[in-house]
Amino acid sequence: MNRLTLSLVFSMAAYSATAFAQRCGATCANAESFLGSSEQALVASFPEIKRLPKPIQGPRNSRGKWGVPEVLFAAQPFNITFFISTGLVSRIELLSTASRAQCMQRIPFEQVLAELGRTYGDSQAFGTFEDRGRSAQSVAFSNQDMDISLHYSMSPDACATRVIYKAREVKDASEL
Repeated sequence: MNRLTLSLVFSMAAYSATAFAQRCGATCANAESFLGSSEQALVASFPEIKRLPKPIQGPRNSRGKWGVPEVLFAAQPFNITFFISTGLVSRIELLSTASRAQCMQRIPFEQVLAELGRTYGDSQAFGTFEDRGRSAQSVAFSNQDMDISLHYSMSPDACATRVIYKAREVKDASEL
């Protein structure tokens, strides 16, 4: 599997920046090919990737070190952040940059939900939260190697849609 992943990453390095928008624009299904890839392979894959001025603290000691701005996913603009842990891509986050009006109408969330459903099938989990003008909604998908989550949050101050790709971690009951 790792050999296949690395060959996919290196073969994608030859594509131009406009080809990246096409690869990610339809489904971002190539995200799974980058999970577990080395930081060097990731950087070599995208001429448009930029090192973030200040790394973003991520879960489990990962750092969001690399980003690609304004990528179309489900016909909506997102910024992508690649999180690195022990030299490998451990998490990929897409954050909506849609206008507040679109976000409040849930346009990015609904379009991404439909796209992920077409790509990964039925969702595995669904949750909502509402309290004092704040609301949140989450949906989870998975395949054999990856967990995908979609989060929508709205408050009087902010509105965001986030998609997270991470390697699947299976634990048995003794690890809980």
